[in-house]
Amino acid sequence: MKKIALFLFPLLIGCNSAIPLQEKDEPTMIEYPDSFIAWGGLFDKSEESYFVYIFAYDCYYCNELKSKVVNFYNKSQLHVYFCEYSKSIPIDHNIEATIGLSNIENMFIKGTPTLILIKNKSVTFNVAGKADVSGMIDLHLKNE
Repeated sequence: MKKIALFLFPLLIGCNSAIPLQEKDEPTMIEYPDSFIAWGGLFDKSEESYFVYIFAYDCYYCNELKSKVVNFYNKSQLHVYFCEYSKSIPIDHNIEATIGLSNIENMFIKGTPTLILIKNKSVTFNVAGKADVSGMIDLHLKNE
């Protein structure tokens, strides 16, 4: 009986994680340190248009999207910045109200993952959730 318990224990512990295991060769955002920005710097970039991907390391859906986002970073003609979520980032469900904003004081997200497009220092879109972020990435890459 002890042998069975010792055999099953590591399996049970490994299956309890909410974060998907990372493949050994899977690229990560941490490989692009120059593309990380703080929330307060959301509107401070010099490019006319750019994306900001907001994620959390412990977010299940962010981890599921990781390789797609890194691929997007590498293929998009617009720069993609990464912003790690912190509790200082305001959360609200009415993200449509952020369209057209150009200041950090009134800005918020719905949750993680979030993808924001900023053009001419103004929010063009702000989408949240795995399906919406993934769909927006696909749409942008298709239209480039």
